[in-house]
Amino acid sequence: MQGTRVRDLTLEAVFLALLIVFAMIPGMTLGFLPVPVVVQNLGVMLITLVLGARRGSAVMAVFIIMIALGLPVLTGGHGGVAVLVGPTAGYIWAWLFQPALFGLLSVFWPKKKGQVRPGIVQSFVLIFLLDLILVYGLGAGWLSWTAHLDFVKTYWANMIFIPGDLLKVALATIVVQALPQKVFK
Repeated sequence: MQGTRVRDLTLEAVFLALLIVFAMIPGMTLGFLPVPVVVQNLGVMLITLVLGARRGSAVMAVFIIMIALGLPVLTGGHGGVAVLVGPTAGYIWAWLFQPALFGLLSVFWPKKKGQVRPGIVQSFVLIFLLDLILVYGLGAGWLSWTAHLDFVKTYWANMIFIPGDLLKVALATIVVQALPQKVFK
């Protein structure tokens, strides 16, 4: 039992560190949105797929606390409470809910007997839909409210991120399928 807990904590720490390392890859702003293209959401996808609802949400909560404490753990070296209430905060807060919603939605997707982790198709579809609905929705909603923009236009402006996000979703699902089964137990 204790060995399992140590393994779980180690895995959670590794994925939190990976999320922070992804912050070191510079972001790039496209279009009129003040939202950069980042690699950190690939880390969130991996956390969601590997750690599951409970552990993934816990890691994302620790990440949000680190941001609140002012640690420079976001792309561009940003952190602080102001980031968590600023124009792009909705995207960050959506990351907190992504693992739990993935876990909830996974329950309704049929699994093969003995299957521990979601299949590659299930993972791809659910992560992409969560990105499209949850992350873009909360992100655009908060941005439109704080910047006094039209929600529909702001949401549709997010579509510029789809090609890159499809690539990240594909990469995350392929990486997760290559991991040994014991990682998920």
